[in-house]
Amino acid sequence: MPKKLGIVIAGLALFLLIGGGCTRTDAPADVSTDTDAPVEDTSPIKLGWLGPLTGDVSSVGTADREAAELAVTEINEAGGINGRMLEVTYEDGFCEGKTALAGGTKLINVDEVVAIVGGFCSGETLAVAPSAEEKHVVMLSPGSTAPSVTEAGDYIFRVVPSDGFQGKYAAEFVYNTLEKKKVAIVYAITDYAEGLANVFEEEYKKLGGEIVVKDSFLQESRDLKAQLTKVKNSEAEVLYFPTYTEAGVVGFKQAEELDLGIQILGPETLSDEKLVTAQGAEGTLYTVPVSNESEAFKTKFLEETGRDDMPVYASQTYDAVKILAQVIESVGTNGEDIKNELYNVKNYEGVSGMIGFDENGDLTSAEYKVMIIKDGKSEDYTK
Repeated sequence: MPKKLGIVIAGLALFLLIGGGCTRTDAPADVSTDTDAPVEDTSPIKLGWLGPLTGDVSSVGTADREAAELAVTEINEAGGINGRMLEVTYEDGFCEGKTALAGGTKLINVDEVVAIVGGFCSGETLAVAPSAEEKHVVMLSPGSTAPSVTEAGDYIFRVVPSDGFQGKYAAEFVYNTLEKKKVAIVYAITDYAEGLANVFEEEYKKLGGEIVVKDSFLQESRDLKAQLTKVKNSEAEVLYFPTYTEAGVVGFKQAEELDLGIQILGPETLSDEKLVTAQGAEGTLYTVPVSNESEAFKTKFLEETGRDDMPVYASQTYDAVKILAQVIESVGTNGEDIKNELYNVKNYEGVSGMIGFDENGDLTSAEYKVMIIKDGKSEDYTK
């Protein structure tokens, strides 16, 4: 064999041996094996609810909870919030600060909820507000109307008007519509009722009216004869009576027994069915926020709960849950982000009407009307 040919053959063999003609089966060096890709969070989103499930206002609180449950069911049946189910923990606030603080603290620190629907009562909200502020947990109340809630903190909102509006409206109604110039005020010692009493007194005096009696009673009181006797012995033409259910029932009965004989006017709490059907309630007037309540919602709520009449603020509770769900869907579950986005809500079309928040977390507008109790039912008042 010629030498040159041998060299060529040897070179070719070496080339093939090294791999010039072989097919590699090794994985390429640059194939990614990254295992740090984000995992989708499918855990439930936790909300809290705080309101009176026991005590004098439990009938209102129970209805409030039913409205919240209806909203949660609808949200979850529609797929939840960004694929995550909504879960609500319910705590009894007893419409009283000490009990509410215990329940609210549990919701914030133990259950670690991202927001709270409540408190329902003003005293509940005011008691829990400092903790909510500290932990950056939004509270969105469907029923806390005391004027002092306005200053409770940046994380405190409400879908119900301040009683700064309601007390003023009631005073103007008595002075201008009823044309009565002397009023007695008897109120329960709660943040809610005291706030209303004070606003009414201030506005009524501005109009030129006279407060001839101003007295109070413990919310749990079941004897108002002393206060009502003062009213009877005065020159009062109207009794302004901010109270909750059980004391209101007693007050109506004892006013009838004492033959008080003057017009009684109260706030929206007098719409409770127990009060509307109570002895001595006939002819009582009360103020309520005007609500462009959705007929479809009313029908569904009454069908789902088996109730005959719409309870006060049930539609606001439903709206509170739906608003929080919408905000969380948009910005996530960070408390500060939820708070900031709520301040951007200006024209939310809720089942209770149009909702928008001002710089204090209060509704930007409020309108009221007067109802009268007739034959165990409530109807619009006309003079």
